[in-house]
Formats: sequence, C-alpha cells, structure tokens
Amino acid sequence: MAHQTAKDARFKQLVLSDETVIKELLTYRGSIDDTLLNGNQGGCTSSTLKMNTDVISLFIDLDELIKKSLNEEQIKLLTYIAKDYSYHKIGQLLEIPIKTVGRRLTTICSRIKQENDRQWRKTVYTEKLHLKSKRCSKCKEVLPATDEFYSINNSSKDLYHSQCKKCKK
Repeated sequence: MAHQTAKDARFKQLVLSDETVIKELLTYRGSIDDTLLNGNQGGCTSSTLKMNTDVISLFIDLDELIKKSLNEEQIKLLTYIAKDYSYHKIGQLLEIPIKTVGRRLTTICSRIKQENDRQWRKTVYTEKLHLKSKRCSKCKEVLPATDEFYSINNSSKDLYHSQCKKCKK
C-alpha cells in the first residue's frame, strides 16, 4: 500500500469530471506540488512531493488535460494561481480586469472537464464498446467514428469528414 500523508487524505475521492474538483486542484496545487512553482509544469513527480501514487497520477492526468485543452495565456494564468497570486495581482500582470480573472478560471475548469469527458468517451467507445475508429487527417488522433467526434459528410465513403470536430473549430 502506498504511503499516504495527512496533506493528501483530502484527495481520496477526486475525479476530473467535476469542475469544482478541478478548480480546487488548480488553486491549491502550488501549496502541494513544488515542481509547478519551479517552472516544470507537467512533472508533478518531485522527490519532495510526498503523496500517494493515486494523487500523483491525478496531477499527471490533470497536466495532460491542460496540455490538450488550454492555450499559453490560460496556462500562464494557472501558474499565477498556483503561486497564490491574488486576482488583483493576476489582473495587473495579464492586463485584464479583476472580474475577468475569475471568469477565465471558470472557463479553464470547464475546458479541462470537457477534455476529460472527451477522453473518457473515446476510451469507452474504443476499448469497451469496440466501435469502429478513424484517424483525423489533421491531428492524426485515432477517434471513434461517431457523430460525436466527426461531422457528417454524406459524400464520404464512411459518412464522416476527414477532420475531427476539434480540429474543424
């Protein structure tokens, strides 16, 4: 059994399909993960990070979702939040109104949740339901050949566009 400390006991029942959980993880990350504060976002495996492997895995999954769903400006905002900067200070640094900081964090959490849900559906459709899959011509990702991932194209042999919906945006 993995070593569990008091500081990671609060993460026992966390899932990345809940925006509140995502916001809490992002907000308190700087206090529990020193790799982010050292500019190594995406690692979360520092030797000084004393948490059980489930919590470390949760942060690694969160990092992957951040990479897939956010742009550079949104990632910069997350770095400031992890460093425990106030919304006022973040607004000054990014030259945006204070109200906008909170709204952007809400948008960030929503995008991370949407990407998590998308990845979950992709796995269920291909691994559990064994649905037919198709490779996107733009991002090269193999996705289930369903109208959830591809737009309908009646002139195509498989009835779907060659690019996934995410790439067509």
